[in-house]
Amino acid sequence: MFIRKLIIAATIGIGALVPAVGLAATPTKPACALAVHRVTAVKPYRLIEHSGRGSTERLAGAEIFVQAEPGLTAEWLRLTLEQHLAAMKSIPMADCPLDMNDVRVQVDSAGPGFAVKIIANSARQAKEVLRRAELLLH
Repeated sequence: MFIRKLIIAATIGIGALVPAVGLAATPTKPACALAVHRVTAVKPYRLIEHSGRGSTERLAGAEIFVQAEPGLTAEWLRLTLEQHLAAMKSIPMADCPLDMNDVRVQVDSAGPGFAVKIIANSARQAKEVLRRAELLLH
């Protein structure tokens, strides 16, 4: 009788461990640092360039509005995003707007949240940054 109870207890214990071991072995895909915050809006970020008497406006990237959270400051958010930019070199994320070569990040306080500007060097990169940033809304 005791041996039967011991076998049942061992079977149940091992059966409970098998799914946990399977989950631990499955590598998780890291999330974009912006995806862990509530993104409320995305709009094109445009720069005005002056040349002589004229000026032109060009797409420079995306402006992403992140809702304020308890304890979150513009400085802390900027630091987190810059660390994420540095990590992008070893962990690529295809749909993260930060996973682009030579982009800069600027974070400003903006009313009930923060305006995160991701600024690219070229028009092609700026379009891709904006496309990826818009994915954060879904």
